[in-house]
Amino acid sequence: MDIVRRILSRFYDLDVVLLMGITDVDDKIINRARDLGVSFEAHARKYEREFCEDLENLGVLPPTLFMRVSEHIEAVVEFCSALRDKGFAYTAPDGSLYFELAKCPQYAVFRTPGSVSDDPEAVKTAGKKDARDFALWKGAKPGEPSWDAPWGPGRPGWHVECSAMASTIFGSSIDLHTGGRDLAFPHHENELAQSRCYHGVSKWVNHWLHTGQVHVCGPDGKPTKMAKSLGNAMPLREFLGTHSADVFRMFCLQKAYKADVLLAPDFLRGAEGSLQALNDFCANAKSYVRGQVPTAQIIERELYDLLNRTRSCIQDAFADDLDYPTAVSSVQHLASEINARLQAPSKDVQHSRSDSSKAAVAACLEFVTNFFRNLGLELASAQTRGVAGSSTLARVLDDTVAFRATVRAHALESKDKVLLQACDVLRSQLEGEGVKIKDRKTNSTWEFLAGTPTDIKSR
Repeated sequence: MDIVRRILSRFYDLDVVLLMGITDVDDKIINRARDLGVSFEAHARKYEREFCEDLENLGVLPPTLFMRVSEHIEAVVEFCSALRDKGFAYTAPDGSLYFELAKCPQYAVFRTPGSVSDDPEAVKTAGKKDARDFALWKGAKPGEPSWDAPWGPGRPGWHVECSAMASTIFGSSIDLHTGGRDLAFPHHENELAQSRCYHGVSKWVNHWLHTGQVHVCGPDGKPTKMAKSLGNAMPLREFLGTHSADVFRMFCLQKAYKADVLLAPDFLRGAEGSLQALNDFCANAKSYVRGQVPTAQIIERELYDLLNRTRSCIQDAFADDLDYPTAVSSVQHLASEINARLQAPSKDVQHSRSDSSKAAVAACLEFVTNFFRNLGLELASAQTRGVAGSSTLARVLDDTVAFRATVRAHALESKDKVLLQACDVLRSQLEGEGVKIKDRKTNSTWEFLAGTPTDIKSR
């Protein structure tokens, strides 16, 4: 969803107000906190902190508003009271408050009427008029946190917390509501039903955006949903121990938001290769603009035509259900086409480089880097941000590579095999550390390989 948010704000110049709701009190949290002998607040905050740290490590923009259920109980009680006063809710003998689906028009937006197979709450229990009726408020139980309400003490149900918190910020209309496809029913279905009745509107959300699921290969080799309950979930911190956040973002950029994705080594290697190709383009383009790379003459008009076609493709793709994989592919094609023109030519090619061709390459470079920067991906940089001393290291590498280029030129001229071998050894050693040296006709340049743990840009 960070990609979608960036498209709306960076490419369409929309002022996006993002509300993130945090459920910090529910059955699982209460039961686990009890097992650990801690308060539900302490238990919830621990995982909330880890979640926020994970988002930061992934480069996800923070939400505009961050709302915890436990801090907005008053809004939940007011929401429930209004539904009760309007006749859409009733009280059960145990003090719970249920939403009466029989009185709700336009139900079953995401499921066929009468479908209960996917609703864990659709069980006929004492006090419920219909198995599909869901709890707005759960009556107090010994040993559980509870708050006062006009119909009796208790705590919020699963669905009402989202409606109540969102309504305090956005009122009776929301432009875009997102969530995983597995939340469409019953969670979003019930959230929509109660919100329509509360606000007295036929349409509470203008657009629903449901994302696909992450799959992994099971023991039988077949894709299966990644879920903590299935015991196959990989903690993000473990994942980032072997893959960079930028590689993961590139992986996501190549998959539609609504598609299921298979988190498999082959696909991740493909994303890493795509990222490396883009970084290669950036390094080669910068070297060309600086006059460090000899090449056959680049036709300025061809580059600008290609750039304009890419712009048009991006606009069409974003307008087609936010098809960012197609947009990304078009920019990759632009980079690939230019990179092919920048490759060192054979010796019999007449080398020339005009200021206009430099400007065209620079314009395309700026476009490509800005495109991915707006999507949260910083090209030609390392994958972990904030490393101290990066500018000093860059200067050291500049001097090292320049000295090696001088030695190599002398060795080539004098046919000194020992010196040439030493230059090759240094190049291999640096590549093992994540620094790739490219030997040009008259000099050498360097760049970081994808996944190198620094934030230094290639030079």
